[in-house]
Amino acid sequence: MNLLLVFCVALSATILNLVLTPSIIRISHRFRWYDRLDHRKIHTVLIPRLGGVGIFTSFFVSIIVVPIIFNTVFGAQSYTFLNIRLVWMFSGFLMIYLLGLIDDFYSLKAALKFLIQILAAGVVTAGGFVVKSIWLPGLGTIEFGFFAYPLTIIWIVGITNAMNLVDGMDGLSAGIASFAALTMGVIALLGGGGQVATAIMAFALLGALAGFLRYNFPPAKIFMGDSGSLFLGFALAVFPLMGLTQKGISAAGTFGSLLIPITVLLVPIIDTLAAIFRRIRRKQSIAAPDKEHIHHKLLDLGLSEKKILAVVYSVCLYLSIVSVTLTSDILPNKALHVLIVFVVWIGLVMGYGILHLVQSKKKEAHEKHDDKENTRIG
Repeated sequence: MNLLLVFCVALSATILNLVLTPSIIRISHRFRWYDRLDHRKIHTVLIPRLGGVGIFTSFFVSIIVVPIIFNTVFGAQSYTFLNIRLVWMFSGFLMIYLLGLIDDFYSLKAALKFLIQILAAGVVTAGGFVVKSIWLPGLGTIEFGFFAYPLTIIWIVGITNAMNLVDGMDGLSAGIASFAALTMGVIALLGGGGQVATAIMAFALLGALAGFLRYNFPPAKIFMGDSGSLFLGFALAVFPLMGLTQKGISAAGTFGSLLIPITVLLVPIIDTLAAIFRRIRRKQSIAAPDKEHIHHKLLDLGLSEKKILAVVYSVCLYLSIVSVTLTSDILPNKALHVLIVFVVWIGLVMGYGILHLVQSKKKEAHEKHDDKENTRIG
């Protein structure tokens, strides 16, 4: 019965956004609500930027309306949104979505956006969605105590901005988020009846993204904007805190529950950490924009947008398979689970490092060639 409910929620979110997005595109063209052009962006034509409106609306309508209809028809009571903890979470979702929507129109200052993100994350943690402890091989469980709240806020704000930063190419952020939502939803279903709410929300987000990708895949007819990217990152950071678990590793709210989201979101996490390190090394603000994100590096190597998506999607699929495999009983103990995850993380970091070196050498060779040409012409 729960599987049928999850399917209905995902299908309704997909259909709803397939209907909403074309209307949003038409309205955006009418009022000229376009994404701002600048030297960092790949696109060179005016494209609407309010895809996040369709994603957020279809997500919320599906997780509220469909379960009500489902419970009425089948007499089931497996899920209800009238849960005080979910109200706290939904309030945080609404805050982050409105922040992104306002920023899409008025370009808010980075400091103000960061403050509101912290407040939204604080609202969620007030509802009890907190990483309370960490389990490490050889050390056991380490309780965070009071520090659980600021650490959880850092986690939520960090993932929110990571998804925002990776949203720089058609289909990229939505595709990464789709793999993450699918993985979290599948694992929640495998976790049993206690994970119904997590599964419903993860698959609702997946459905909303599927409807959006129909119009965002290269060449995109619409972008998600900050209203979409901030909401995606925020939601994907919060879902695991609802109680996403791994068999044999931990209960909700421990490090084990974050192994999955860290793993499936490793591409934007590594890209964001690299950007922070890069800007600190150059003595720039960590909010300073540049053209050295992962999609820029792959573009510099001569890959087309669709080939870049194929590469990134393949990596995300691999990370998803690893994450789902960890929920099985194949491996004998949780220490081995954690070890395998760390090996995967290190491998991806090394892969990113190799990409950076190859791109840097090619860029350096290209610049030397241009200098020689300019000297010859001069």
